[in-house]
Amino acid sequence: MKRYNIVYILGILLSFIVSQNYTLSGFIKDSESGESIPGANVYLSNTNYGSSTDIDGYFIILDIPNKNYTLNISYLGYEKIEKEILINENLTVNFELIARPLSLDAITVSDEQLNRKNNFQSSRIKLNNLQLRNIPQLAEADLFRSLQSLPGILTQNDFSTGLVIRGGNTDQNLILLDGITVYNPSHVGGVFSNFILDAIKEADLQKGGYNAEYGGRLSAVLKVTSREGNSKKFRGSTSISVLSAQTLLEGPIKDGAWIIAGRRTYFDQLLKNTEFYFPYFFYDIQGHLYQDIDSKRRISLSLYTGEDNLKWDDEFGIEAVWRNNTISFNYRVFHSQQLLSNWMIAKSKFDILTGLGRNSSDGIVEKDYIDDFTIRTDWTLFLSDERLLNFGTEIKKLDFYYNSSNNGEQIFFLEKYPIESGIYTKYKFSTEKVLIQPGIRLNYYSGLNKKWYLDPRFQLKYFINDNRYFNLSIGQYHQFISTLQDDFNPTIIDAWFATDNSVKPGSSQQLTIGIEEYYTDDIYIQCEAYYKKLNNMLTFVDKNSTVNPSSEYQSYNVLDSLVDISNGYSYGIEVFAQKKTGRLNGWVNYTYSVSRKLFNDQEYYTNWDRTHVFNILGNYRISDKWDFNFKWTYQTGQPYTPIIGYYTESFPPTENTYEVIPGGRNSERFANYHRLDIGAVRHYNYKGYKIDLFIQIINAYWRKNPFNQRYIFGDSQNGVDDDLDGIIDNPSEDSPIKKELNGFPLLPSIGVKIDF
Repeated sequence: MKRYNIVYILGILLSFIVSQNYTLSGFIKDSESGESIPGANVYLSNTNYGSSTDIDGYFIILDIPNKNYTLNISYLGYEKIEKEILINENLTVNFELIARPLSLDAITVSDEQLNRKNNFQSSRIKLNNLQLRNIPQLAEADLFRSLQSLPGILTQNDFSTGLVIRGGNTDQNLILLDGITVYNPSHVGGVFSNFILDAIKEADLQKGGYNAEYGGRLSAVLKVTSREGNSKKFRGSTSISVLSAQTLLEGPIKDGAWIIAGRRTYFDQLLKNTEFYFPYFFYDIQGHLYQDIDSKRRISLSLYTGEDNLKWDDEFGIEAVWRNNTISFNYRVFHSQQLLSNWMIAKSKFDILTGLGRNSSDGIVEKDYIDDFTIRTDWTLFLSDERLLNFGTEIKKLDFYYNSSNNGEQIFFLEKYPIESGIYTKYKFSTEKVLIQPGIRLNYYSGLNKKWYLDPRFQLKYFINDNRYFNLSIGQYHQFISTLQDDFNPTIIDAWFATDNSVKPGSSQQLTIGIEEYYTDDIYIQCEAYYKKLNNMLTFVDKNSTVNPSSEYQSYNVLDSLVDISNGYSYGIEVFAQKKTGRLNGWVNYTYSVSRKLFNDQEYYTNWDRTHVFNILGNYRISDKWDFNFKWTYQTGQPYTPIIGYYTESFPPTENTYEVIPGGRNSERFANYHRLDIGAVRHYNYKGYKIDLFIQIINAYWRKNPFNQRYIFGDSQNGVDDDLDGIIDNPSEDSPIKKELNGFPLLPSIGVKIDF
């Protein structure tokens, strides 16, 4: 009997103790639009209980004792909320934040300390729509050009938005729009990226060391999240600039919202029948729709379609059309306060048609596409405030088609139908001084004899004190599909290829260490060092390089007939300082980096190597009516391969032949690059309409920055007649004439945006 009483009393006590600990969860949204706010800080004053919202605006705080608390909610660009709250049961509460200008906002370290201790910031940058729009741009705000002002991120030249991140080629970045893979997200050879900025909620970039939930790429992950749409009222905006026009509409639909945005360039119509006519245009359509089934379940649809079209009927005849199409269906379920899942079915297709010749079907023709059908599920289990478990799986059915021909004769043909999949798990836990997250990903690829590849990942954060942290990340990565690298002439439009048994899949090993420091006046400083080893990159063989194509064409159906394999490595140091709020906000950063490639027993710099890079970017709010912004960049000149002789190439209908003698791969460099961009925005309010008139000047002091070389050759049998006297009368006349091609000149632009 005594034993029974003891057990009974212990049971009552245990029940009493457990009952005193509860869970607080809910959603944080924008008061005007009803959209969720990711990254908001939620914490209980004078306690260690706190969290931050995820991409859906959801937060959860576990194991809270029965007591009265002051609940604090804060986010950059919004008014802070303080509310007295009694925790005596499991609570689900929702809050709406009121937006305010960044110049009037103020944050304190205490607002974000708990958030920082629970999350990894190493090699990671998140930018919301407001921050992205404050960066000087070419004609209109662009996501990729905004990211290029961050440390460790480059582009190959002025006419490219492709992201070169920590020495990795552009195809080594996983680009996701609402979870959908986007394969070539750029227009005009890179002047614009595919994403319409007004339709974007957040850009989350992980430059390296990302954990096990992502695979299939060697360098970085960029997650672009669409805005959900206004669930409270219909609204829209329209804007027009020198190069393009766009419109956005959004509004509520039952228990949800929708948003759609469209954009088109119009200089093909504006300059028609003038000497400046350029027969090119592109358009984008980007949309999102969601519907809440109930408080725990949501379905959503996301889509993008875009096309670039160039048709130039001149001496040669040039035709190029490339398209991106994506669509995804998502189903999100809260099984409980602590367990949620997301299910996705998605389809993404990128296709290219290019032709060169009077009749493109009789000239040089390239047709190719990649078709991606994906099923993915992700699960999140909140075990406690110190422990979080993520796991999931992904299956991709891929279709590849590539066909190139010259005058009806096939050069290369390839069709592949591989399946790529992955299973992952990661576990995050923390102690008083350390945050640790091990992870592992198991990859499967059907197109190889060896089908399974294991990728371990590990992240660590050590709390030196409340405002200073040491970070470490290490991991292995595999890539089974890629574009082909051309060391002589980087391509504008990249075709994707599936790895086959003739070559090995790409792989990399990454190590990153760093320190981050937070100051009470909202100044943040981060210093990181990284090393990345790259293996099995597909590189054009010499005879198939675009500067020296072979006149002897054959049909192939395996990759090693078209490419050779190269390895490489990169390392560097990045320093980043940011001021987030106030009338003057922005950042300064410096990057020292080295990016090398090893090919056929040669070691040389990659096309995108820039030893020193310095960026300074700022936005100054002069008044409620005026904003001024600026961006200055300095970069070491990029390497290039000089041409020291003639080359051979056949262009219908002339059939002229030239032979090339290239110098050492990337053995020379262009002059150092620097450029100043400035802009100003005038804000108006007229009869309920918000109107922004903007003016921007790209390359304000007209720096002539070279990005390529043009070589002038003469008759293939007689050399080059430099003095045009009809004969070769000087020994030096057998060398090609070199002429530099420069990037952007001074480019002023003006535009207007109207919100209604």
